[in-house]
Amino acid sequence: WVAHCERVGRGQEALQYLARYLYRGVISNRNILDDDGTTVTFRYQNSRDRQWQTRTLPGEDFLWLLLQHVLPKGFRRARDYGFLHGNARPLLNLLQWLLRVPKPPPVERHSVSLPCPHCQGRMRVTGMRPARERPG
Repeated sequence: WVAHCERVGRGQEALQYLARYLYRGVISNRNILDDDGTTVTFRYQNSRDRQWQTRTLPGEDFLWLLLQHVLPKGFRRARDYGFLHGNARPLLNLLQWLLRVPKPPPVERHSVSLPCPHCQGRMRVTGMRPARERPG
């Protein structure tokens, strides 16, 4: 397993760099454009200029690139541990505060309001009842 380490700055830049590797697979099937039995043509997005590029490699070289991203037996993806674990929200908030990562503004949720057919006042949904089955 090969770890490629390089300085990426702090805060938002570091999180964007890590997100490319933590939340997606190596390559999706739709990005493999052609396989003729000896060479594989695939497309990828260049991380520097965000432009899509294509590359054709012999099958062995393509597999070598792919296998560099496979974790050894017993290792787990980083998002399952530490501050990226699903239950570690308080720790993640603390790290974001320490690194001065700006938080996006909270999403405003609008409740669905239906007008009352009699008085035109606002009605609230207080519960749901499943539809009755029709005999049939």
